[in-house]
Amino acid sequence: MVTTQETRNEKPRYMEIMEEDVQAALTVQHVILLESRKILDDLGFVEVLAPVIGPASDPGIRGAKRASFDYYGEQYKVMSSIILYKQALVRTFKNVYAFAPNVRLEPLSNANSDRHLCEFYQIDLEMREKTMYDVMEVTELFLDRLFYKVKLFCGNILEKYNKEFAVPRIPFPRIPYSKVFVIANSLGFPMTFGEEIPAEVEMELSKQSTRPFWIVDYPTGSRGFYYKENPEDSSKLLSMDLIYPYGFGEASSGGERETNVNRILRLMKESGEKIEEYSWYLEMLRTDGKKSAGLGLGVERLTRFVMGFETIDKSTAFPKKPGKFSI
Repeated sequence: MVTTQETRNEKPRYMEIMEEDVQAALTVQHVILLESRKILDDLGFVEVLAPVIGPASDPGIRGAKRASFDYYGEQYKVMSSIILYKQALVRTFKNVYAFAPNVRLEPLSNANSDRHLCEFYQIDLEMREKTMYDVMEVTELFLDRLFYKVKLFCGNILEKYNKEFAVPRIPFPRIPYSKVFVIANSLGFPMTFGEEIPAEVEMELSKQSTRPFWIVDYPTGSRGFYYKENPEDSSKLLSMDLIYPYGFGEASSGGERETNVNRILRLMKESGEKIEEYSWYLEMLRTDGKKSAGLGLGVERLTRFVMGFETIDKSTAFPKKPGKFSI
């Protein structure tokens, strides 16, 4: 049976786009995209076009599934992240960025989430021969300039929708994973040390903060095979998350890239990955294991944060929510 817009008792999206708050959000988003290009160009980045499909994509996506399809007899993935491909691109340019489309089939438990979409865009950055801390510093500088420009050019919109929005002071605080673990248990959110930080813990910390902050020093084994172990402490990864304040939650994930092929192969086998899908990636690292670091900053979540919206639906023209059908 075909499910129609009318049987779901929802207003068609082509009508919602005309609503004032959606138009305001998309106007702010236009300024975000325009000014991001100017700022990143000034910071020495080169824009590249992101791949949409490929033989492999990021497997470490917190319970979401990747979309696959037949590509002339081979199984290809729709990009859930260009993290692997960014590492190839820094062999051509020192610093690269892309407005990269992502598709992640989120679990139905996120159907009513205020921040999850199945289709979204990221401002993906990657820097050759740089550290996680370099990326954090550049991201802070980027956001500082971007927020200033948005306030300058969209002041009338923010006056109506998010009057209290202010450019946060940099540098942002840094909280180690071990401290988050202690805080979580003290708040009654039991965590298993070494797992990804549960969404409810992350959200509680976000609600308690008035500034964006970084979570750093994730334990080894808690994240994807592409994150590098800290050479000074093998129990920790050189990986971080950026969290928005006031309950807006995760803004970005990133870190330094692992180049040790033997370690990557071991982690792939442990997680059940099909190693043949990553043959090009592994060969690239064997041939030329360039050191790099980067992150991806969600455009729709960034728009939502600036606008101060309760949910993410109005921060994109055509939202795709888990389990819900939309144009």
